[in-house]
Amino acid sequence: MPALNDPCWRRNGAAALSLPHRVRMPDGTTRTDPAQWSLDQAVLAATGWSASTLTQDDLDLLFPPPAEPSWEEAGYETGEGWRLGWTTDDVALLTGLYVLASRAAALGIDQPVVVIDMAGERHTLTLAEFETLMLGYGAARAAASARGVA
Repeated sequence: MPALNDPCWRRNGAAALSLPHRVRMPDGTTRTDPAQWSLDQAVLAATGWSASTLTQDDLDLLFPPPAEPSWEEAGYETGEGWRLGWTTDDVALLTGLYVLASRAAALGIDQPVVVIDMAGERHTLTLAEFETLMLGYGAARAAASARGVA
């Protein structure tokens, strides 16, 4: 990865790590081997290129930091090291799963609840564990909505 003060090329103030393969001269001819034409000051001047070194501003433009994930991309941290999605479909799916699991328990059917996280991993929970998870999930989703993020 390039570093501060490494050599670069400039055209119209913008830094480039390499020269283009082909440049057009004012007379309409072209030069196609930057290893050769970069040594000719007349070609560099005619095409607007110059040798330079990288500044911190150049590095920031060439390699911007990754964007922070949106609240939907980040999801809900369960506290167990895995995340649940925030989209409308995710909320609907989890709510439906909770309603069905609660109804099954009311009918005396004791079965685990299987939740798939954002990474596609399956997590098997008891109804009590799932209910606790859903209370935290619902509270966090409501707080996000109140802040205007959701």
